[in-house]
Amino acid sequence: MESEASNILVLLIVGTSVMLLLAGSIVFFVIYYQKRMLQNKIATQELESGYQKQLLLTTIDSQEKERKRIASDLHDGVGAMLSAAKLNLNMLKSGAIPKEELAEALGETKDMIDETIETVRRISKDLLPSSLEVFGLSKAVQELCEKLDNPKTHVEYEVKGEEVTLTRQQELLIYRMIQELVNNALKHAEASVINVDISWNDPLTVTVQDDGKGFNPDEIRGDIKRGVGLYSIENRASLIGGEVFFESQPGAGATINITIKNDHEPD
Repeated sequence: MESEASNILVLLIVGTSVMLLLAGSIVFFVIYYQKRMLQNKIATQELESGYQKQLLLTTIDSQEKERKRIASDLHDGVGAMLSAAKLNLNMLKSGAIPKEELAEALGETKDMIDETIETVRRISKDLLPSSLEVFGLSKAVQELCEKLDNPKTHVEYEVKGEEVTLTRQQELLIYRMIQELVNNALKHAEASVINVDISWNDPLTVTVQDDGKGFNPDEIRGDIKRGVGLYSIENRASLIGGEVFFESQPGAGATINITIKNDHEPD
């Protein structure tokens, strides 16, 4: 019994160390990725007009909010579970837990590590969906729509034409724009149906349409707090030579079209 418990203890210690390493790697990736994206945005924008300055400020603000969200997930989720697992391991190592409670304590520690693994996987998937890396944009968007579909709001996906090869930056930015538009519709539009369409013709066109309560684009754009989402989408589109067209009015739903010319060389 003692030999088995010792082996399990070693495995738990190794597992905890691996999770700490994974958590550290995620933090490093987030900082590196956000810094690189900010550098790209600053390099590609000419800060000559009030609009461009506003665009940069709202982009930085949205990045800071994303950093805080990820930091909160790491601290409250991964950090808390690892701290609890470490405490249990220390008690097991010191022999503070009675033998009759040893199996239960080992089981609790294993559950904590399992939960930490799932949290790390979720954070990693939020940062860079594995389906986008492996299968490309169309499959990743299909998976996103299936994930966000719910009894209150049906999220439909349709693809037209033959898929073309995009750069990794294009795929990621297009995916993030679709993700933000669908999430915004779910949160604010009170829609019953959200349609996401990708047409692979030239220009490549992404359309996100909902039958919700709609909004006034000019009014939203003039509100510094509410206009961050619009600025963020336009900024991401501009980084890959795209344009965004907002068509909406109160009570009449919304249609957002993103067009991107297929004049690129895949990396």
